[in-house]
Amino acid sequence: MTKKTISDAPEASRAQNRPAGAEAPTLFLRVKFGERAFLGPGKIQLLELIEERGSISAAGKAMGMSYRRAWLLIDGLNAVFVSPLVVKQTGGSGGGGAMLTDLGREIVARYRRIEASAAAQSAADMKALAQVLAP
Repeated sequence: MTKKTISDAPEASRAQNRPAGAEAPTLFLRVKFGERAFLGPGKIQLLELIEERGSISAAGKAMGMSYRRAWLLIDGLNAVFVSPLVVKQTGGSGGGGAMLTDLGREIVARYRRIEASAAAQSAADMKALAQVLAP
């Protein structure tokens, strides 16, 4: 029995074997801070939505989670860094809100740069993996 490798089949025949509409592999980046915490696409999206909507509740709702779940995630992130990523604002007539701190915006920007860099560096390998997916 011989092992099949990515280079065994011509590229055209490998591409033909993929079903129409089959999803290409994607990179999932998760940064681990020891045993303390993780930072991945979900928490980054939550931070981005807080920045966009000005509310932990609205951001959580947009992601299909409760305010409590969203707040626990943010509270955990705030505890990992030297200063908070998100601060709550006590409100007037419209209620309170939340906003990213400068550090919060920096963390989001750095994560997105790391993600883009990893995607660019792995593009050829991701393409090769896509070509050998079973139909």
